[in-house]
Amino acid sequence: MKINYKNLILSAAIGYQWSELKIFVKSLRKISKDRVILIVDKNINEITKKKFNHYDIEYIANSKKNNYGIAQERYEIYQSILEKLKHKPKKVLLTDSRDVVFQSNIFNHNFKKPLNFFLEKEKILNDTRNIRWLKRTVGTKEFEKIKDKNICCSGTTLGNYDEIIKYTNLMKKNLILFPYKRPLRHIITFKKKDTGYDQGIHNYLIHNNFFKEKECHKNEYSKICTTAYMRKFSFNKNKQLINNKGEIYCIIHQYDRCFKKDGSAVFNFERIYG
Repeated sequence: MKINYKNLILSAAIGYQWSELKIFVKSLRKISKDRVILIVDKNINEITKKKFNHYDIEYIANSKKNNYGIAQERYEIYQSILEKLKHKPKKVLLTDSRDVVFQSNIFNHNFKKPLNFFLEKEKILNDTRNIRWLKRTVGTKEFEKIKDKNICCSGTTLGNYDEIIKYTNLMKKNLILFPYKRPLRHIITFKKKDTGYDQGIHNYLIHNNFFKEKECHKNEYSKICTTAYMRKFSFNKNKQLINNKGEIYCIIHQYDRCFKKDGSAVFNFERIYG
């Protein structure tokens, strides 16, 4: 396979083996020859390594101890990888891995802005986790300023090389500037540390216009679908998920959180790519 180095898909896949990543990789390679780099654990098994080699997936073992969780530390790792690349890509997609499936190549779409963020269907004030992530990082005052905005998912971000470098750098700096403040009762009772609070910083930066050349895409008209808060789904004749414009979503994120009234899964990508 001749890899296209003009585009790069960069993802943190810490803690996963082939069984959790096969849907991501197989669906991607069905529609794209773009370069892919996954950040993985040192202990990925031989099956996973062989599959990565078969599908031309580059991987880098993370040697750093995850004191704050990979969701928070990935931005520093992303920036380091991007700055060391010999082949600098024109466009970069930062994405989650385990719960992501590809329907078409997002790099084929012409975005108006050099930096693109993707909104969820729900507002910040209606989601307890996003409320917590904001209040315990940037504080209640900053939460009140943006609580009526739609949640912006930190699991998928697309932009040109320079803008993604700026984004990862700003995320890294603000995660240090606004560390997560755990309640004393959680520390005393040895409660497991919260994860995913990078999304609080992500929303703080985006909704306060830290990025001038950006566009925030509404979920129902976007090229990326974040499905967690969706209740109605539309499909074309090829059984591909489509948006309100009748266009197929390039990427479906959080598909494993969607269920019908009878409790069955809306999507069965395990059967397709298993």
